[in-house]
Amino acid sequence: MPTVRAIKRLSASDCTLFKGVFRAINKGNQKSINLNADVLTGRLYPGLPAAAAATNNEIALALTIYGPDAKEAHKLARKIIKTASYKNWRLNGEFIPGPPNDPARYDGIQPGDLAIMSFTGEIAPRTLDLILVSRLSPTDAALHISLEKLFGDGGRSMIAVTPAQITEAADAASVMASHPVYIVAADADMETALEDAALGGLEGTSKLLQNKRNRLISAQDLAAAKARAGAIGMDGEGLIDTLLAAQTIAGKLANYRWVASENAIAPYDFETLTPSGEKILIDVKTTSGPFENVIHLSIAEIIQAADTIPYRIYRVFDLNDNGGWLRISDTINLLARRLKALHENHMPPGVRVDGFSIATSAMTWCESIYVERPDE
Repeated sequence: MPTVRAIKRLSASDCTLFKGVFRAINKGNQKSINLNADVLTGRLYPGLPAAAAATNNEIALALTIYGPDAKEAHKLARKIIKTASYKNWRLNGEFIPGPPNDPARYDGIQPGDLAIMSFTGEIAPRTLDLILVSRLSPTDAALHISLEKLFGDGGRSMIAVTPAQITEAADAASVMASHPVYIVAADADMETALEDAALGGLEGTSKLLQNKRNRLISAQDLAAAKARAGAIGMDGEGLIDTLLAAQTIAGKLANYRWVASENAIAPYDFETLTPSGEKILIDVKTTSGPFENVIHLSIAEIIQAADTIPYRIYRVFDLNDNGGWLRISDTINLLARRLKALHENHMPPGVRVDGFSIATSAMTWCESIYVERPDE
């Protein structure tokens, strides 16, 4: 599910959501954090009002709080609500006390402290990671200063932010690697590792298990990464379909067929025919990351590539809304024959390998070309 992020500068009334603060200060009876409408529904979830109409303007949330002072996860069930008399939505439900093992945890929260919010959900948020950053905490103080710069001079109390902005602010503050801010920050290496792990890669799995920022990967994270990798794969195939169609019109190809669009389990994606009558099979391997990301080939693809028909990898990388870069491999038939032979001759009885993770450096490639999406 999509994840969106915001930062709220806490007001005195926001702080009263925390039980210890409510008892200590006299700032009304709000007991909730305002979620500014211009950000929550204006930027992050424009479809929220319509979606919430069926639930009396109440949306249940799985809430996980981190911090202040970089403290570990505290899991709760809460909701966001909006009544007719409110301009804004509110994170509400009931007071939030400190966890049983740290009952005074939130007692030092003060106006001006920051709450980094990472919402997950399609039309409406379903989960919220809330990272409290205290300006008086030695662990948080430098991060607080760095994050405050994102607000600018407009007097805003809540802003939408990107993972990259959070990462830049955290790195500028020299935040320790284990700080929970990195749970919601962009980490290109970890995203690459997650993509690889979702596809069954050992390298990605090992990287995630050894990550210095102690990021835990949930079943939902892995499922989402797998779905995202599948969607990126389909998107890459679509881009190559556009390229091959243009080459056919230009006479560079006699014909081509998008085989995978007809048969999703086919061991290649496209079949092309050159003007001289040579058939070439194409397997498209796409990533939104760099060219060097590991390529996964199934044993079915290896067996097909070990045949006599030329078999090439079309590596689409740095895929984005405008298009993507492409490098085309030399034929990989010889490499596939070696891998097929290893698989057939060196596995113990009853053991089969489902696929191989192959470094791009194990193949020979043409120069990069950029493939633009058509203007449609």
